[in-house]
Amino acid sequence: MAAVSNGNILHMLGQFVDIVESIGIANVMVVALDDRTAQFLSKRRTPHYLRPLRSRSGSTDNHATSGLKFSILAELLSVGVSVLLSDVDVVFTQNPFPALYADADVEGMSDGWDELSAYGHTHTLPLPMSTQGPLRSIRL
Repeated sequence: MAAVSNGNILHMLGQFVDIVESIGIANVMVVALDDRTAQFLSKRRTPHYLRPLRSRSGSTDNHATSGLKFSILAELLSVGVSVLLSDVDVVFTQNPFPALYADADVEGMSDGWDELSAYGHTHTLPLPMSTQGPLRSIRL
């Protein structure tokens, strides 16, 4: 599991780390977007790496930071690891990994923007003649 955070939300990040530790999720890493966050995580002995990024506008608010997650996700996937990317405002009550089936190439979660989308969608992409395409389905 990976989460992305900057120094604007250290209290929330601390709660997230406490929760995932308390329910026994061992494979967690936080991508720290600034030195302040990396220092906070170092003091807690939380696995992390420092990846200084800023939005194009230079803003560090939650919406600008959220947009950076896609490039971080691409970086993680490019080294061949599977990633469950979570926001730090998500509260887990149990380890989510046993419930994942890995039956889609990319899965995401969203608050949804209307009643229908709040329950998720599976978007199947047309396959080329060979099944060696890089992406077969996206579940949101």
